[in-house]
Amino acid sequence: MLRVGFIDYLNCLPLRLGLEETGGLEGVELVGGTPAETNAALLSGEVELGLVSSASWARNRDRLRKVPGYGITSNGPVMSVLLATREGVPLKEARRVALTSESATSHVLARVVLNRVYGASPSYEVVSTRPEQALAGYDAALFIGDTALEVRRMDGVTTYDLGELWGRLTGLPMVYAVWASRRDPALYGFWADRVARAVLWAESNLDVIVAGARRRGAPATDGDLRRYFAEHLGYRVGVREGEGLRRYLAEGGLLASGVYGKVSA
Repeated sequence: MLRVGFIDYLNCLPLRLGLEETGGLEGVELVGGTPAETNAALLSGEVELGLVSSASWARNRDRLRKVPGYGITSNGPVMSVLLATREGVPLKEARRVALTSESATSHVLARVVLNRVYGASPSYEVVSTRPEQALAGYDAALFIGDTALEVRRMDGVTTYDLGELWGRLTGLPMVYAVWASRRDPALYGFWADRVARAVLWAESNLDVIVAGARRRGAPATDGDLRRYFAEHLGYRVGVREGEGLRRYLAEGGLLASGVYGKVSA
């Protein structure tokens, strides 16, 4: 049985349903969790293959090998990776920023955007608390996944979509997560094929995915869910996404000197 680390957020629901519907889970156990938990599970050997944060993979290139072709991406707004402030608090004036404890990629992305787009150099603290407490105690806070979708609907809050801001800064897609293993990625070509079938299924079954999200109690309207799954999320990592990933690694100080720049993302 192949144990596969899988991010248990709505952004991966199309993949999960696609894998289920196309037979992609035969001989596979999905081990769900937050991005941080999935990162840890792969590094510890609890799972053999995982969908991990781009930053975690980059920081552990000596131990993790990227399985090419697929991940989690956006080309512009993503809806579920946000910086938020209380209404009337300018983001460029933020001095203390709370970072969600659930992610690694978004920590780096938030720092890059605040510095390069807003000229801000605040102090950062990783916290694990509800949005109301984070926004009450800090000038700005970072939210991802289902919590970010919830924060978008809160009154008295201004949100900043980091996928959109990254696109404005670079003109490139953003790659939030990649498939990686501790072993030779050539061993997992079959998994890339299964993910490919799942993605094709998801692209043709939007109504099924939205209905599944509603059953999970998704904190968004049906219209927002349709836009989220159909327009804002991507799963293919092609040439342009590879360029975006390299730019992200460079901006975030995660580029392996003299090595990674020669390797296709």
